[in-house]
Amino acid sequence: MNKPPVQTGRLREDLVKEALDVVDWPKLRAHLDAVDLSTDDLIELCGHIRRCSDWIAKYPRKSFEAKRDKFMAEFAAYARQRLGTNARDKVTAVLELIRLVEHGYRSILDVLAKCAIGKQPPAVRVSACISRGCYDYHDLLRRRDSALRKAKQLDLASGFFIPDDAGNMVSADAVVEGIAASVAMTVIMEAYTNQWFAGDIVALPALPAVGEEARFQSGATQVMALFWRNWQRLEKRRRFQGGEIRTLKGTRKPAGTHPQIEAVIQYLPPEDGMSEAEVYDYLANERVRDRLTQTFMEMSVEHRLSERGVGIDGVVKLPPTDLVSGEEGHAGVSLSEILGYSIASDMERPGGLRLLEWVRGYSVLKELGQRQTEKADASADSFTLVIPETELLDILERCGLERSVANRFVEQTLLHRSSRDMFDCPLVRVQDGKIVLFVPAVVDANIAMAVLSNLSNRSEQLSRKGKAFEQHIREVFQRNNIPAFAFTAKRGSETYEYDAVVVWDDIILVFECKNRSLSGNDPVQAYYFDLEVQSQAKQAARLAEALQRYPDIVEKELGGEHVGKKIVPCVLHSLPYARLEPIDGVYFTDASSLIRFLEQEYFRVKVEHKIGSATLLHRTALKKYWKADKPTAEDLMRELSEPFALSLSVDHLEMTRVDFAISPKEEVVMPELTRKPITTRSACEAVGADADIALKEIAEVSRQAARVRKRVARPRKR
Repeated sequence: MNKPPVQTGRLREDLVKEALDVVDWPKLRAHLDAVDLSTDDLIELCGHIRRCSDWIAKYPRKSFEAKRDKFMAEFAAYARQRLGTNARDKVTAVLELIRLVEHGYRSILDVLAKCAIGKQPPAVRVSACISRGCYDYHDLLRRRDSALRKAKQLDLASGFFIPDDAGNMVSADAVVEGIAASVAMTVIMEAYTNQWFAGDIVALPALPAVGEEARFQSGATQVMALFWRNWQRLEKRRRFQGGEIRTLKGTRKPAGTHPQIEAVIQYLPPEDGMSEAEVYDYLANERVRDRLTQTFMEMSVEHRLSERGVGIDGVVKLPPTDLVSGEEGHAGVSLSEILGYSIASDMERPGGLRLLEWVRGYSVLKELGQRQTEKADASADSFTLVIPETELLDILERCGLERSVANRFVEQTLLHRSSRDMFDCPLVRVQDGKIVLFVPAVVDANIAMAVLSNLSNRSEQLSRKGKAFEQHIREVFQRNNIPAFAFTAKRGSETYEYDAVVVWDDIILVFECKNRSLSGNDPVQAYYFDLEVQSQAKQAARLAEALQRYPDIVEKELGGEHVGKKIVPCVLHSLPYARLEPIDGVYFTDASSLIRFLEQEYFRVKVEHKIGSATLLHRTALKKYWKADKPTAEDLMRELSEPFALSLSVDHLEMTRVDFAISPKEEVVMPELTRKPITTRSACEAVGADADIALKEIAEVSRQAARVRKRVARPRKR
């Protein structure tokens, strides 16, 4: 057979994706025939196929799988013809990976079908799972309330821990997250099995009432749902982040493997899970969670917004006129602060709604959920609210969302194929026209976090408000008496747009400002986010290089006295993404870190002290950012090189091993990044501060608070 004609064209990503979308080998071949195909091109092609999630059949789809496998066979033969045997092997390896991924999902479904709960009708299985999640949450509330009554002070950095049945202290937040994730994955898993989808949205049959036996049996469903979630995370990491999956059998199995296990499937991520892309992405998502939680707690204490809520019974206008609840006020302020512009005046519509409307919708759902938990006869059974969809829309419309907007909000918060958990999507559609609101997911939700996470999961960006963020950053510098400029320069055919150029002491800082959604710790979104980060570094370096190449730009826009100063490129994110090391000389920081550095002399830890119905928020200084009494450019360069908030998080990183099973004979092992709780002592140790002195100060404040509590509680003499 003659080789196809070799042309000098280049591989085009758009044409490749068009062929993959319709699984059309002749279409792809026609393009490859016009390309001077290289091994690098083949690797790129295999990457596109590996990352094509639509090619993963989690549940058997015989006709599709046959078409896909034929495509891959044709491609493998073509690769061998053009580039040799090794090229064919690269193609077949991709298909082997796809089949392994599918094997994992299907094995989990097979195990579930053989469990006692698997003998029940599908609708009973789902109803039992939702009910069990509510009962687990009801138990969590009991334990948490008991622990809170005993607590005299709360360390905002470390979170809140409660005892389990064995006396071990576990994170209350982690328990809620586990409940929300297991219920979501169970419902999605059953939807795949029973084809309960209307488009991408889950549409359940009417859910019957269930008893204690079915609820107990559904524990197996929860376990398999978490295994499904773990496998989904593993396969996404492998397909998008790289690494290797090994199947170890016989003598290759790790020592200590249970005799029943015939194969250990081991995921080995790049750099043992400590690759820059994964570490910085993980830390960014943890830091935004910390930031929103701390802002919420501080505002609760300092601004008492909770007293301004008007509820959802009457006609409620959008903020700033009305607030449904204090939580809505907290969410609105938190988002405005973290994004660098007021969401009250922002008219853009990420995901089809204004950010203000997203917040209002979640606030209404949270209010509905809290009313369920506050009923005089509240029990675990009341933690599922089933409401006609038209009635929910009426409530949202009365609370300030136009009918079309209310419809859009409901559609965007319904559980769907790619939902991560029920915090983002706490609604489940039922085929009889009703909506199920999973109360545990809204009562404990951080509204601002839910909005950002939902938008991230849908790949919705906030970059359309980039100009507002850029202006905000310039204003931050200017109010601190540091000149900041924005301008556009043209040289030849090149245009250079400068978001914020700061002249400070002997340096010129070139800030490329970015409003981008974070990944929500999803490996797919993390992959694309990292591609953007690399591109952002190139953009910033290009702008800085232009000022060096064309000093007349500096003279015209900044002043002749600044020509020759050191030029430092930096990418500035609105959300908390930063890096310890620059990329090719380009530093990365975020707005919260920058503003804290400019306007707060010290890094402080915060501790709450309860005094009756009031709360005292005490701050203890641990680290001084500046060498003198005012910040300098030298101080900023030191902070950019060693960002403290990020370094503190890195110091608390550790790697854990996640073990789970996809079948009785197959165990799966993968490493995962986790973060140890940041306590007052650990924060002190990280910065070299004397932890005993800090804790002594906190203890003294706690004793004073205790004395005040006694005086408040002491009955007055008549």
